[in-house]
This record gives sequence, structure tokens and C-alpha cells, in this order.
Amino acid sequence: MKGSEAKMLGFMEGADKRYVIPVYQRKYDWKNDNCRQLYDDLKKIVLGKRESHFFGSIVSSVVPNGGKIEYHIIDGQQRLTAVSLLLLAICNLVSQGKVTSSEEKLDEQISQRFLIAPWAREGDKIKLRPVKGDREALEKLFGDPEDYDPTSNLTHNYQFFCEMILKEEVSVDELFAAVGKLEIICITLDLGDNAQLIFESLNSIGLALTEGDKIRNYILMGLSPREQTKCYDTYWAKIERCTANDVSGFVRDYLSVRQQITPTVR
Repeated sequence: MKGSEAKMLGFMEGADKRYVIPVYQRKYDWKNDNCRQLYDDLKKIVLGKRESHFFGSIVSSVVPNGGKIEYHIIDGQQRLTAVSLLLLAICNLVSQGKVTSSEEKLDEQISQRFLIAPWAREGDKIKLRPVKGDREALEKLFGDPEDYDPTSNLTHNYQFFCEMILKEEVSVDELFAAVGKLEIICITLDLGDNAQLIFESLNSIGLALTEGDKIRNYILMGLSPREQTKCYDTYWAKIERCTANDVSGFVRDYLSVRQQITPTVR
């Protein structure tokens, strides 16, 4: 395992990079309060004339894929996704002329440096790849607002960032410069590192994993990325859909039927 300090935008920059949220991860679940905290922190950077702000860690394993470098995000997907949504909001509002920047083509700068790989084939341009349920909602945010998914947490938080930017409590240029001052600890796993143990250790604090989360992680993390996707799409996504995401309850009921013993919740 290797760790080093890095700028958040430095981690995100590069047309050959992709940021893959593995299927064993939860969906993006930051709420407006989390996004407001990020926005308020950025405002403090501007108003306090700070040179930097620590933004936590991002843990990933690097998987070469042809001419691309895939970072499979083990921890930090919420922060990475939130910053991507904020940058996309800045990009779209500048492009639409709703806010004004003194930077030359700021929208194109942000888009081509941090959000998309402009020379990639269709379907592979967006550098962030959330889990499947979030992926379609993210793709729609790059298109016509009439097509946005109103049920998606990504859409809600993107719209929150748009509202904050339009208030112009700080200028869009100042806000973008503040994002550039976010610092992270970038941790990259070596080939022999046990991603599952690291994931469970990192998630032992904060929002607790459900029993369904733990079972999904245990099953999928031991498989290759291709097998993970196949098993998730073929089996796990169906279970989530048919149980309205109450996988923990479903597994307890299943075990009760099979074993004729009701397992305790704990």
C-alpha cells in the first residue's frame, strides 16, 4: 500500500484515467447536508484566503485497461462523486451563460480536464463510472435538463450545487480555485493487498454497513471485476429490485425458511 499527499483536482485530471466505483460499493448516498458542508468549506477557503483544506483520503486499486488507467475506488467515492457534481454544475452554468467567468472557456477547461475524456469512444467519455443504478442518472446530467432523473440522489445534489452557485456568495472563479485547494491522501493498493479487509476496516466507522451490504461485499470482492459485474447484474440487482432494497430482511427470511430457525438481527 502506498500513500501520498495530492490535490483533489490533480487526482482527477487526465484523459486516460477512469474512476470506477465497483459493484460491491453502495450507491452514492450523500445528502444535501453533506454537500452543504462541502460548499461551506469551499466558501471558508475563499473568504479566509486559505491555501489548502484537507478533504480526507481516497483509496483505490489501479487496474490497467488497454490505453486507460482504471482507478477502482475502495474508499472515497462519496467525496469524488460530490466534487464531480460540483464541477459539472459550474461547467453547465458557465456554458449556459447563467454565471460569468473571467477565465477563458472555463466550462471547456473543467469538462476536458476533469469530467470527460474528449477523444474516447461514445459510452466511454465520462471518466467517473458509478455503480449501475447511478450511472444512468449521471449520464443524463451531461445532457438535456428535461431528461434528468428526478429520483436520483445525484440529480438532487447536482441541483443543490447549481442553486448555491447561482447565489454567487463567492464568484464562480473563486469557487473553482477553492476546489483546487482541496488536498487528499491518495492511497493506492499493491497487488497483494487484501481489498476486502481494507474496505471493511475503512467502513467500520461512519454509516454502518447493513447485513445485506456485508454479504454483497463478501461475495463480490473475491471475484474478478468482470465476474463481479456479471454476478451483480444477473443476481444481486434482481434481489435488490424485488425486495425494494431490503436485502437484509430478504436474507433473514430466506435463512429462516431454509434452516427452520429464525436468525437474530445482530
